[in-house]
Order: sequence, then structure tokens, then C-alpha cells
Amino acid sequence: MRWMNIVALGLLTLGGAARADEVKPPENVRVEPSTPASTELASRSATAAMSGNPQYSVKLADQAIRANSKDPWPYYDKGMALAQMGEIDGALAALVAAEQHFSPVDRWGRSIAVFGRAHTLSAAGRCDEAKKAFGEYMTLVQGDADATALAQRYSQDCRPLAAQPASPVALPPPMPASPAAK
Repeated sequence: MRWMNIVALGLLTLGGAARADEVKPPENVRVEPSTPASTELASRSATAAMSGNPQYSVKLADQAIRANSKDPWPYYDKGMALAQMGEIDGALAALVAAEQHFSPVDRWGRSIAVFGRAHTLSAAGRCDEAKKAFGEYMTLVQGDADATALAQRYSQDCRPLAAQPASPVALPPPMPASPAAK
């Protein structure tokens, strides 16, 4: 269910056009299965973050991680919520954990985590790191011209922040994605 929400957001970004060369949600990938409790808590965590309640999102993500520490989505949700709260280093750690928990063959899942990390770095004004992360994202989505162009634009738009306290980071825009039959 969760990936369908991300796919729907991606289709809105692409105007509904899907291409065969796009990075797609995996089909029949041998990954650690999610538990019903972890899935439910991760979905609630994402909803809380999108509703402007990142503190509650982190709490739910932590519960989901305790329910199934191998599920990558709670780590992703936690990272994005921490970024909203301005806790950049914690956000980056959670997003790296999400990337590591996706199966090595799940380029789509890993690309979402890497894009979240790149966007978090960019919004925090850490442009050298952001550009490197956007480059990693472009490698994962190579062949998808729209996703690559989006990452190039965000990479180029990054501006270092003057020395000031960290400010909350907005959620990244929807990821380009295409549906996969399940």
C-alpha cells in the first residue's frame, strides 16, 4: 500500500506517463518481508510527517523499527521527519540506514532513500555533499531522463547557507516513479 502512494505521487509528477526504462518498484525481489505491524506503523509515520507532525512521525517510525528492524521504510520515514525538525545529522543517519536496509537489487527503494538524503543535504545548504548524493541518485535512475533532469536541477539549485542554526527542512517533492503490477 505504501509504495502505491509513492507511485501515485510520481505519476502526478510525470503527468501519468510511464516508460519501460524507468526505475520501478521491485517485483518478486527477495527482501526481508515486512510485518503487518511494521507496515501499519510506517504508513502512519509517513502520514504524520506529511500532516506536519514530525515528532509523532519519529515516534511511530521508532515503533515500526522495533516491530521489524529489517524493514527499510520506517528508517526512511524517521529520516524525513527528523529533516523536517531540523535534525539533519540524525536524518542523514536514518536515511543511510534506510538505503542499507533495501535489497541491493532494489534500485527503486534505494533511489528513494538516496534522493531523500540528497534533498535533506541540499535544503541544509550542504551543497558539496548534496551534489555527491544527487550524483548517486542519478546513477541509480540512469535511463530515466525525467528523474535525472530533476536531480541535476536540484543539484544546481543548491545554495550554501550562511552560518546559522539549522532550520527545518521541507519534505522533498514527489519522486518520479512508475507503477508495477503486484
